[in-house]
Amino acid sequence: MSHPASAKQPAKSAAPKVSVRKKVGGYAVSFEAPKSPTAAHEAALGGLPVALVGEIARRVGLNPEGLAQRIGISRATYHRRMQAPKSRLSSQESDALLRYGMLSEKALGVFDADEAATRQWLNTPQPGLGNAVPVDFAQTSMGYGEVEKLLTRIDLGVYA
Repeated sequence: MSHPASAKQPAKSAAPKVSVRKKVGGYAVSFEAPKSPTAAHEAALGGLPVALVGEIARRVGLNPEGLAQRIGISRATYHRRMQAPKSRLSSQESDALLRYGMLSEKALGVFDADEAATRQWLNTPQPGLGNAVPVDFAQTSMGYGEVEKLLTRIDLGVYA
């Protein structure tokens, strides 16, 4: 049996929405987390703008240098790269940064878009993580997965 020419084509993945624009006194950056694992993978491989570190740091309640360090960039290297904010992170650095961006989106959903509650939770030791701080625990993909599972349990009301 032949398939009609109008057969459904595979959906293209939506890359994360990132914009970097010049404004007085610096750069303005916006970020929307990828909608699928494929989109996140493609974004990481393509490299995210280094200027995005500051925006995601704000969302998770860290200073930009602290987040840069957590994704594997020294403070000096971060400041040097910020001289050209449209420059791209490596795929490994982008992958780590995306974890934090997606973590902030997930936590915002759990805490009803309350940014202050989200930042407080992400920076407070959590019994469900063996009293580890979520932003510290999320430095590895395994730790990120555990933080994400804990947020899902909280969201479903089965926090234990």
